[in-house]
Amino acid sequence: MSDTKERAVIVGSDGGSIASRAVGGLPTRFVLPNSSASPARRQDARERIGESEPAPTAGNYVGANRIRRQPEPLGGADAVNAITEHESQASSLAAPRGAVMVDYLRAVLPSDARIMAELGDWLGVFDVRPIGWRGWYTDSASVLDGGLVAWCRDASMAERQGVLVDLPGRACAALGERLVPFLSWCCERGRVRRVDFALDDRRGLVTYERLEAAVDAGALVTRARGVRWIVGQVAESGERIGWTLYVGSRSSEACIRIYDKRLERIERGAGDVGGHWVRCELEATGDFADALAREVLKSGASVVVEQLNRRARFTEPSATDESRERWPMASWWYRFVGSIERGASLMCGEDMSATIERMLEYVRLAAAPAMAAITEARGGDVSWFYELLDDGQHRLKSKHHAAIRVALAEAVPG
Repeated sequence: MSDTKERAVIVGSDGGSIASRAVGGLPTRFVLPNSSASPARRQDARERIGESEPAPTAGNYVGANRIRRQPEPLGGADAVNAITEHESQASSLAAPRGAVMVDYLRAVLPSDARIMAELGDWLGVFDVRPIGWRGWYTDSASVLDGGLVAWCRDASMAERQGVLVDLPGRACAALGERLVPFLSWCCERGRVRRVDFALDDRRGLVTYERLEAAVDAGALVTRARGVRWIVGQVAESGERIGWTLYVGSRSSEACIRIYDKRLERIERGAGDVGGHWVRCELEATGDFADALAREVLKSGASVVVEQLNRRARFTEPSATDESRERWPMASWWYRFVGSIERGASLMCGEDMSATIERMLEYVRLAAAPAMAAITEARGGDVSWFYELLDDGQHRLKSKHHAAIRVALAEAVPG
């Protein structure tokens, strides 16, 4: 955590633990579950983390004190909109070629002051919200960029429910290289309840046309009961402005989602990075998410590919073999999932806001006149330009390297 950001300070009180933090010069205090429970009770609560419990029938969904005061708690449509907006915070990071990244993380941790103090170190400032979370937690706070931490004010509920950490794509991106260590910390301290692993195709291997043809031909071998398409089109022209293929149900332990990430970015106003960009996500929930996260941290990102192929495998149908399980994998799908090497580690995403095309446009608009003037003043000598190139080569940042890798990947024939 940056030294310029203030950390949570956990202090004791007679009525329970209180986390106090100054945000924008204003003290923000919110009551945390009582940490004075016996070690046996706390251990019992840890063992039950993540198990289904009856949702509380009532509760005050306003923080004890908050920065942005509202006349009354959010409810009805406003509460639903708040949840939907939070969970749809998509990131603009891309999985590096041949790598898998985490694009959503939800975990439940033991409810005690020590955990909250450590969370403050990981996530920074807590901005208390006037709403809980889905009726299961009475209080919550925003963290990072679109993330959320939720807890229960009542001590008995806090023991049952624990502390929820929910980080959609943008919040995961805000953690940067600390995301994978944070996932490991969550596995050590509690249990993962949802994790989305993402693979990106920037080479044009996975396309809408290939997926549609495979599904229509029965070439998709899957354990799921069905697949579902969501396709967005312009009414007047029929132009496709987005598409998503779901394999499996989101209510099951795992669901596969394949969609056009480039069009999704354009649709939400994040800009066009150009080129081909299709994302394949494995969304895991419940006990399966916890087991999968631990196995990936232990054995590498190829575990995600193995799970993908167990649940959705695009094949070349055989006219002589009726067993679909023996059909060979489609070459385009093999080249896509085969890019993940066995034992490969999880990677943090790459910033796609910088592209070679945008850099070239920047040079053309901002630097080209100066370059022309220097060349003319030096009688056409351009040796100075190569000196600048050599200097710039030693000052490349991570975003520049990411843009280079994407450009080189797009140049490779599919």
